[in-house]
Amino acid sequence: MSDTPAPDRAARVIAENVYAAFCRQAKMPARPLEEQTILTRLVEAIRPQIGSGSPGAIVEAANAALSAWEMRDPDIRGPRVVAINKIDGAVTLG
Repeated sequence: MSDTPAPDRAARVIAENVYAAFCRQAKMPARPLEEQTILTRLVEAIRPQIGSGSPGAIVEAANAALSAWEMRDPDIRGPRVVAINKIDGAVTLG
């Protein structure tokens, strides 16, 4: 059993799913060294929202992190999160 608290694990799963889905659909150059930085920023944005009970707040946090990434790098453009399943961490982008 992991020592990582459940909210931290949930935030990481959602962040990984957001990142993977975004990368599949986004217009962006391949920059594998950025992956951990972006994942960390997504987790940091999502984690405070995990306990709120509101999937909408998690969606907003994830989208804010994606927007910040795009602002830092004009070569990155992609879809936004429209839904998150808090039970399994699945995401829908649109």
